[in-house]
Amino acid sequence: MKTMVYIFFSFFMFCAMNFAQSPIEIDTVSLRYVNGFTNQHEIVDEYRMTNHSNEEYITWVSLEPTNDKSNIELVHDFFKKIKGDFSYIQAMYEELLDNRPSITGYSFIKKIAPGETFTYFIVKTDPESNFYSERIVLMKGSEVEQYLRLQIEEKYFFKPSSIVLTGK
Repeated sequence: MKTMVYIFFSFFMFCAMNFAQSPIEIDTVSLRYVNGFTNQHEIVDEYRMTNHSNEEYITWVSLEPTNDKSNIELVHDFFKKIKGDFSYIQAMYEELLDNRPSITGYSFIKKIAPGETFTYFIVKTDPESNFYSERIVLMKGSEVEQYLRLQIEEKYFFKPSSIVLTGK
């Protein structure tokens, strides 16, 4: 009987831990140091996003703070809003992004597959600056593609598992 209770309790705890776990875990760490070459105080904020779900997530950096914008507004602003001569969608259709480096705020998008981790490293000198942290967007890939009514090709996704952003 004790064995049966132990097995049941173990199974219950396993299920409870899995249900309690968030689909995306965002771990943040901040490191402060003095750069010996420039004698300047520097800060590195690390935002590590781990996908614990069975769905893909997409992240990008918005040109404007996200504030209280809805997901539809965020997707529209990044993918459909004209920036310069083209929107991101137009640049994809015209194949203007092929074999080009990602440009933060314009063409940088990263897919985080189930079980994968992606990290933003934000380097700044002003401890009060929230420039990038107010612009990072994270959303279910299916939701983005549903709104856009297209599946984003693999070639448009940033490949490395981290990116360094330098700010104020």
